[in-house]
Amino acid sequence: MTAAFEGRLTGTHHIRLPVSDVQTAREFWEGVLGYEWEFDFPGDSGPVASAFRHLSGGPNVVLWLDPERAREFAGFVMCGIGVEDASAIDRLKAALDARGIPHGGVQGAFVEVKLPFVRTPGGPMVSFYVKPDPDVQVVRPTIA
Repeated sequence: MTAAFEGRLTGTHHIRLPVSDVQTAREFWEGVLGYEWEFDFPGDSGPVASAFRHLSGGPNVVLWLDPERAREFAGFVMCGIGVEDASAIDRLKAALDARGIPHGGVQGAFVEVKLPFVRTPGGPMVSFYVKPDPDVQVVRPTIA
């Protein structure tokens, strides 16, 4: 067996999500979650993807036009995004509810609370978890 990589992993660079319609997905990521468009990936007949970033530190997101994969993953959670505390989960739930966006409701979790199974338009689901500041020590319970 070869040796494992010995470098430091520094976090998530970006997540790429297949979507059936980039514009509709963009409206969700910008209008609901506060992401900002950065650039498009050019294709033969127009953009095939758009890249977004969040000024408050969320992972960069690339929405990639791939309707077939978007349909395949529509019922699958592709990623868990961290928020600062339980009140942020509550505010996010309220924002989703105000727009009629389905989700799994606030639930208890090892990281305090989570808001799972958020249905993004034309793409896979995402979930949100309390993710404390990296400098805060978190003790996780042992799962038997």
